[in-house]
Amino acid sequence: MIILPVERRTFKARLILGLIYLVLTLGAVTMVWPFLMMVTGSMTNRYDYRRYSPVLRSLWNAEDRFMRVLAVFHPSFPRETFPDAPAHWMSWAVVAREPDAVRTFVRPWLDGLEDSETAARWERMARDYADFNASYDVRNSVCTYDERDIAPYVRRVFEERTGNRGPEVALAELNRVWDIRYASFYGIRMRAQARVPLHYPDWDWPTDDPKTDLWQDFKAYLRGRTPGMAYTRTRPYRIAPLWDRWRERHALPAARFPGDAADPDWQRFVSEAYPKRLLRVTVCPESTALWQAWVARQCRTPEAYATLTGNPVPASLADVPLHAYENSTLWRGFVGTLPLRLLTATSPEAEWQTFLKTRYGTLDALNAAYGTAAADWRDVPLPAAQAYVITYRDDGLALLLRDVTANYRTILDALFLRGSAFGNTVILVLLTLLATLTVNPLAAYALSRFSLRRTETILLFLLATMAFPAAVTAIPGFMLIRELGLLNTFAALVLPTVANGLSIFILKGFFDGLPRELYEAAAIDGANEWQIFRHITLPMTTPILAVNALNAFVAAYNSWEWALLVCQRQSHWTLSVWMYQLSQQFAGSPWVVMAGFVIISVPTAIVFLLCQRVIMRGIVLPSMK
Repeated sequence: MIILPVERRTFKARLILGLIYLVLTLGAVTMVWPFLMMVTGSMTNRYDYRRYSPVLRSLWNAEDRFMRVLAVFHPSFPRETFPDAPAHWMSWAVVAREPDAVRTFVRPWLDGLEDSETAARWERMARDYADFNASYDVRNSVCTYDERDIAPYVRRVFEERTGNRGPEVALAELNRVWDIRYASFYGIRMRAQARVPLHYPDWDWPTDDPKTDLWQDFKAYLRGRTPGMAYTRTRPYRIAPLWDRWRERHALPAARFPGDAADPDWQRFVSEAYPKRLLRVTVCPESTALWQAWVARQCRTPEAYATLTGNPVPASLADVPLHAYENSTLWRGFVGTLPLRLLTATSPEAEWQTFLKTRYGTLDALNAAYGTAAADWRDVPLPAAQAYVITYRDDGLALLLRDVTANYRTILDALFLRGSAFGNTVILVLLTLLATLTVNPLAAYALSRFSLRRTETILLFLLATMAFPAAVTAIPGFMLIRELGLLNTFAALVLPTVANGLSIFILKGFFDGLPRELYEAAAIDGANEWQIFRHITLPMTTPILAVNALNAFVAAYNSWEWALLVCQRQSHWTLSVWMYQLSQQFAGSPWVVMAGFVIISVPTAIVFLLCQRVIMRGIVLPSMK
């Protein structure tokens, strides 16, 4: 429809133009909206990823930012830290869907920060919690780690062990020490170590596992990563919830933790359910005699004792010393036979109370400092909630910005700082463009310029290759590349895409429409065939070649199936192959994968924006001819 300038002032013309602009605007929104959702998704975490929103609410909403930063420290909502939260808040996806409940829950904490006296008390509690956590045994602490932090830490550790000779050498050393096979550091997971049964009575940390030893070092690293921060990923594992659950299971009334030594329920709890790695034996003649009798019954020979404990072979079983704590099955079995009077039940809560007694001296002084009315030291819990609130006040914005950009740092480190992935991609794209801009025009020119006997058959054959999906041609293509001995080479990536049937068909049609007088005039002037092609024909096809080059660039840049099939060596992998690997490794963290998609799409978007005018000419020109 064509509207003349004199008609544009009429109501009908304006209505039509308005509808056209409205449709175009809606079309633009449908394209921009998903892109904004992808960009926003790349800056989220487990709390707000499933909102599928084009804006990041935590950047301007204080209550949402409070929960978003809390999700940095916890894979699920920390009910033990905030027991007053709604009972159905089990996962962050559920929490994020209830903005009104979030506002009701967070607002009292934010209001408390605005009150100077309350904030001062919370700051004192947070400082005590940080000092206690820094001195507590890291082996009895839990760690809610972030998978994005594992690979850089492990790589740095093994690079230092190997004298900083590169990530490949460090990875080989890791596989040797751990007796495992990792293709990259980003394949490392510490899920088994993070989910160890710290509550199980007879469980203790293995003594001969180098991965577990590194996990303990990693927990200590996270705890001291940000000096001065009260709330960290590594925190003491509390036993009080285990005591409460045990009493509920046995239909017993609530009681303080630790319980009274004379209480039969407490004695039964210690003997049945208390983690034995937290029990300490009082070393005295009575317990030593019981220990040696236990060893004699269980071991029979000194060699058996050494096998069960990992200790040196003793001269005699009667001389085996008793230790207050020992990480062995024999020792844990012995502890289960001792009366409570010969045992000391250690726990973070008990050590916290000892810490407070040392720092404040009296319960009255503690109540004055904390603004509480505790009647017993056992009534003062670990102030994890206050420690987090103060951490949010002091470092909340920095933690948020660090978490927003963490996905991009992970992807950039994995893609562009990993071996030669970026260089391989550049080489592949350049070789593909060079082949596309030479082979296709030459083939189309030959089919158009010279009267070949089987021109139609050749064109039909070229177009027939487009009738089969890539999955069908992958197997014969792989077998051909293997027979030619080209596996794990750039030739295997470039050669199958050198000739494109559609490009040759379009170029031939364009060449057929050129006036023959051009060729005759050039021949009269003495130009040879190459000069005619180079100086006359080729410059007229620049827009079409630009479109072909863009299609070749997109195909080469995004192709990972064929690249992964013919190049199993990681040294030849491109960015798209590594991105596919990362999408598998971070399947449980889709926000990281989303950041990778954003980064990978940037070169294609830049090329399209820079070449869109030439592309439009390449689309319009063939139809005009």
